[in-house]
Amino acid sequence: MYFVFCFTNIENIFSIKQITDNIFAMIKKRIIQLLEYKGIAKEEFYKKIGVTSANFRGKASETPVNSKTIENILSEISDLNLDWLLTGTGSMLKEKLNAFSEPSINHTREEKKLIPLYDGVATAGTLETAMLDPTHESVEMIDAGDWFRDATAAMRVHGDSMYPEYKSGSIAALREVQNKRLVVYGQDYLIETTEYRVIKRLQKSDLPQNWLACSVNEEKYESSGRLIHEPFDVHIDDVKRLYQVLGNVKRNQSSTVIHAGKPIKRT
Repeated sequence: MYFVFCFTNIENIFSIKQITDNIFAMIKKRIIQLLEYKGIAKEEFYKKIGVTSANFRGKASETPVNSKTIENILSEISDLNLDWLLTGTGSMLKEKLNAFSEPSINHTREEKKLIPLYDGVATAGTLETAMLDPTHESVEMIDAGDWFRDATAAMRVHGDSMYPEYKSGSIAALREVQNKRLVVYGQDYLIETTEYRVIKRLQKSDLPQNWLACSVNEEKYESSGRLIHEPFDVHIDDVKRLYQVLGNVKRNQSSTVIHAGKPIKRT
């Protein structure tokens, strides 16, 4: 028996392909998230399941994961929740039941949301001083907390171009932006290219297809009166990943109190 599917126009075909590609890409993203959560070395794990790291980069990240690879992953990580891997629903790991404990009491607490913490953010004002590799792995997984439930990553801030709103050493909570057209000018974003990561306040550029990346630190050179951290243009197509800054957390050196604050928006 043969089934023939008719599409009203070619746009439907591309729409279905895009949805399928997104599903495959999300499965591979969840595999990476699982490895980072477990603290498993990626290259070694890829060899065990019969793939290479190239399968998780660029266009290859949108290709299907075959059933044999899924079986190998489940064999290596026995407590992995298959529903979570394939659909993103439920918890990452299977629930561990204790036969000697009261049911319901130990399993009613909401599972903590863990997000990757990266230690490679620069807030330097020029491209030349922001030479950081955006492809390195996260240093650990941290609890996003109730204030940042929509956060997808966290990164440590270095430099002083965004001072005083983002102090060096503080941690910025981030949410990945999938559609670059939804950028709100005047808001703070983390821009990631193949060369660097920077936290900047994005403004509209005079150049087409560009953003103007601005610092909030208005310090100037005494000799010339020019800004130390001058704004610069970045082409939108050069931005590989974009994150909105939800807020930042900093620790007072004189105490153990943790303070969290939303970025201040200048008018």
